[in-house]
Amino acid sequence: MNNLAAVSRLCNAIANTFYPDKSTIEFALFNEGVDATAEATPKDPVIFRVAARLVKGYVESSRSEGGISLSVRSEEAIKQSLSVWCNVYGLDAEEELSAFFRILEGGSNLW
Repeated sequence: MNNLAAVSRLCNAIANTFYPDKSTIEFALFNEGVDATAEATPKDPVIFRVAARLVKGYVESSRSEGGISLSVRSEEAIKQSLSVWCNVYGLDAEEELSAFFRILEGGSNLW
């Protein structure tokens, strides 16, 4: 499995029904200095951080906008899932995700 597929599948595992755009994943990996086509390393913390940022960036209350529907999965469930996956990757959820938890909100309410 390459890094692109690893991020995509982890995003879906964290927030069921969320399939980020290939170009967006490639860009997020590029920003981290990670080759999207290189072989993925199991439990790579960089992969988790990229996936977590994508999940955080796409939370919305409408599925029609290509994001994570809060009607399908509640904000609290997404937060819990992020924490669980953080622990799977051997990372301290409080340290890794504290900023995410303070500002998570439905994007559809903003327009």
